[in-house]
Amino acid sequence: MANRQRAEARRKAQAKAARQSGEGGGLKWLWVALGVVVLVVAGIVVFASGGDDSPTTTGTDDTSKSSLPDSQPVTVTGDPLVAFPKDGSAPADDPGFGATAPVLSGLDFQGDPIVIDPAKEGQAYMVVFLAHWCVHCNAEVPRLLDWKKTGGVPDNLKIIGVATAVDPSLPNYPPADWFSVKGWSWPVMVDESLGAQTAGTAARAYGASGWPYFVIVGADGKVKARYSGEIEIDALQQLVDDAMAA
Repeated sequence: MANRQRAEARRKAQAKAARQSGEGGGLKWLWVALGVVVLVVAGIVVFASGGDDSPTTTGTDDTSKSSLPDSQPVTVTGDPLVAFPKDGSAPADDPGFGATAPVLSGLDFQGDPIVIDPAKEGQAYMVVFLAHWCVHCNAEVPRLLDWKKTGGVPDNLKIIGVATAVDPSLPNYPPADWFSVKGWSWPVMVDESLGAQTAGTAARAYGASGWPYFVIVGADGKVKARYSGEIEIDALQQLVDDAMAA
């Protein structure tokens, strides 16, 4: 009898142990399954938000700038100026000195109209023709900006840049980006392209022969000075002061 009771007690103990083992194992697998689910969800979140860790592309701004036109139609009213001599002769020896400058009607990079008509406005203009790839233009633009900071620009002189001689295969293209990067702070007329690295419609009408190219037109519509190439601030100031007094 005692043996039977002991055997029965052992059986019950083994059964209880087996039940406890099963419950513990089931709980263990439940935690493992939950862990896997957490890892999967975390992986999905990381995948979905992975782009946030990437640098933001200069995208929207650069794309919009790069999509701006590098050529716009230009209308020339009046006779074109004779070509500026390439030998760098003094302004007084310039065959275009005193000639009536043609009126230029065109557009800026955004498509807004720009008209260069000093006589109609009764305001002197300095028109600066620039090519994005030209090393001399790249050197001259900072000088012009420094000149502006010195306060040397006369209040009655209006400055207009002209983006010309564009070439997509050369550095600093497109010109809209180049003017922006350089910090150009005056309006820009986009010249009508007549071929890569070639003077556009506006540049030809003003007799351009190299870059950068400056033309100062008085309030009477007459050419007061022309200059081609780099020019230091002191020399530019003298050129402008003499032209404004002419």
